[in-house]
Amino acid sequence: ILDSLKPLLYPKPGNVQLLYSGYAENGDVLDWSIDTGNNAWVGMAFVHYSVASGDACYRHIARDILNSLADQAGCNDELQGFMGRLPRGEGKYRATEHNIDMFALSRMLGAKELQGRAATFVSRMYGFSDHIPEAYATGTAGKVICDTSQDEGSPVAADTQFWNLLSDADPDADRKRTSLNSVLRPASAGGLLADDTDIIGDRAHLTGVRFTTEGSGAQWENTASAVMGIGFYDSVYRAQGDISSHRASMQDSLLHQLAEYGAVLASVRGGNYEAYTQGNSDPAFPGGSDTGLGWSYLRYPHLAATAWTGLMLLEANPFAPPSNGPPTTTVDPSCPATP
Repeated sequence: ILDSLKPLLYPKPGNVQLLYSGYAENGDVLDWSIDTGNNAWVGMAFVHYSVASGDACYRHIARDILNSLADQAGCNDELQGFMGRLPRGEGKYRATEHNIDMFALSRMLGAKELQGRAATFVSRMYGFSDHIPEAYATGTAGKVICDTSQDEGSPVAADTQFWNLLSDADPDADRKRTSLNSVLRPASAGGLLADDTDIIGDRAHLTGVRFTTEGSGAQWENTASAVMGIGFYDSVYRAQGDISSHRASMQDSLLHQLAEYGAVLASVRGGNYEAYTQGNSDPAFPGGSDTGLGWSYLRYPHLAATAWTGLMLLEANPFAPPSNGPPTTTVDPSCPATP
């Protein structure tokens, strides 16, 4: 998989080109946007593989990706951090999610200055939201480059809370606890907890988290990462009471889907995208789980939700630096990365 990305990253050896968001099987670009978070995740995959294989080339490629992202997306105001969409000026907002990704990749590569810039942004997003000030805001507005404002009433996203727990981008224990207590409330009370019934399937009652505080219905990719985030928090701070019970019910809901379908769905709610856009009120076919951001996740086996559930079962934190050190082998001259 990683080798298939090398020619896309290096049309010319030594000159990295960040990945677009979507490609056809023949390599043609389908989505020309360049997403900071997507590329940081690719960088993390190269780091993990480099350590596992002992091949230093993959680590050098990850370093090229990080440096290119930092050069093009960096902000130097009081919030610090990195913008979410490239080329520079295309996406002027900063997303907490993307800065968590940049924090993790920087830490894996020992880039302490970049790690600190990403960490500063994440920590300053706590209380930044006027919607739920006890949680981490989704990010800034995007009216100007490195915007420092926020769109009024912007929803709070699930990954912003739970990925922060997994990555430890903001190490403040009090903010973590307050954030968890805030979002692990029922949706009816403004939290992220969502109870769904698999009406089309076996009518199982399932517990997950919404994509954002403006969404509806459980989104199972975020639920799997929430289970992992709460588990990591519990291992460090010994969570008790409702926090631990919520984790158990969400994990059971994911395992139930694996047993029932051989995969984890994006949503157990039925209906197509037209049903979503028309606001279908049929509880069995509302058009999937609404993100609250203008699109929905439909009912189908979902790669990311299943992959996160696999990481959950392996207890493999993707944001954690590999336990083994970087490879010390000489980089092969065929490596396309910058020497």
